[in-house]
Amino acid sequence: MYADDTNVTFAASNMIGLETQINTELTSINVWLRANKLSPTVAKTEFMVITSCQKLQSLNDNINVDGTKINQINHHNKALGLNIDENLSWKEHIATCTRILKKVAFSIGALRRVRSFISMQTAIKIYNGLTEPHFDYCSVVWDGLCRQLSEKIQKLRNRTTKVITKSSYDMNSSYLLNSLSWDNLSVRRAQQKANLMYKCINVLPPVYLCNVFTPSTLSFDLHNARQKLHLPKPKLTT
Repeated sequence: MYADDTNVTFAASNMIGLETQINTELTSINVWLRANKLSPTVAKTEFMVITSCQKLQSLNDNINVDGTKINQINHHNKALGLNIDENLSWKEHIATCTRILKKVAFSIGALRRVRSFISMQTAIKIYNGLTEPHFDYCSVVWDGLCRQLSEKIQKLRNRTTKVITKSSYDMNSSYLLNSLSWDNLSVRRAQQKANLMYKCINVLPPVYLCNVFTPSTLSFDLHNARQKLHLPKPKLTT
């Protein structure tokens, strides 16, 4: 919940159940608002269904507030800096005109303009402060992106290495990454996920996050079975 926005989430195994849940909750919210002498802004109320492309086609579009239909959107950009789309492809989050590429390109341009006046160590510090946070922010969530998008943001990182090392654009990017002792972004994201899973297994983050991951229950004992986590099947849920 924000100053003037509220997000409500539901999960269901089919579209009919999902529509019923949403409409029931919207009715309750509308009643509460009117009881407190408030009114919902229906024109600004939107909904998004996260599911497969096949299931999206079966949506009846009967989501309404007090009989007035609300707009369906295919991506939402107010989830704490994440741009979530209806297929969880993260294309909108990483697209050229949105979050990552635009901000990273801006910070690389700023670094290029001052690079001739600063040392390499200072340039790396500027990169760590201006650019790297855009690559890392919530990356454990959007790491399920496709190979094409992954390569797209990796090219930006490669461009940064050339600015920092004052190398020509035809210089081998892998060599420059090794010279800076940097991993590829895909490896970095995998490391961050592994770090998060370690913390969850040892109950270091908040309890609500740890509860998302439960130990796997096996009928027979295996080596390191206590460290195995039960993986849900999100494709069955809308």
